[in-house]
Amino acid sequence: MADSPSPKRHWHQTAVFFWALALIILGAIGWFDYATGYDLHVFAFYFLPVWLIAWHVGLRSGNYMALLAGGTSFMADYASGHPYSSPGVAGWNALMELAACIVVAGIASIVRTQLRAQEKLNAELFEMMAQIKRLEGLLPICAACKQIRNERGEWELIEKYITAHSDAQFSHSVCPECARQLYPQYLDEPGDK
Repeated sequence: MADSPSPKRHWHQTAVFFWALALIILGAIGWFDYATGYDLHVFAFYFLPVWLIAWHVGLRSGNYMALLAGGTSFMADYASGHPYSSPGVAGWNALMELAACIVVAGIASIVRTQLRAQEKLNAELFEMMAQIKRLEGLLPICAACKQIRNERGEWELIEKYITAHSDAQFSHSVCPECARQLYPQYLDEPGDK
């Protein structure tokens, strides 16, 4: 079975669009981080472009954006002149920013994958439910002739009622007991099968 073509994506649904948007956001966050200096920490805002890319483009791209976010955070911190007791502290902080961004990318990608799987499952479920017609509630049925009283109060054959209210189809036959009563001349002798 051939795969059906995927629906055409608009320009605002493409990876290029999301990369451009994420880079603009990352640049704005980096500039704000630099402009406010080391007194105001904005490290959590670096998660936004990472989440955006991981959600809309994928985990690999999210990890690339995490590298860019960690690097931008390091550069903003370095350019602001933040004094550290040891040169390794700036590297450690950048490494922790990178690790946190990678975690955010992973979580965003996993949640998006699970959401897509759930949406697909829901669509299949709704499709199956649309195919099912179910009879429920009490059905008034005649004890003698087995006709059913419908919603309009009219009596109709059980086959007609069930066919109208479900997708069931009927095939008629005669049970052995009725065959003996109605058509004894067509039955085999008791010893014959």
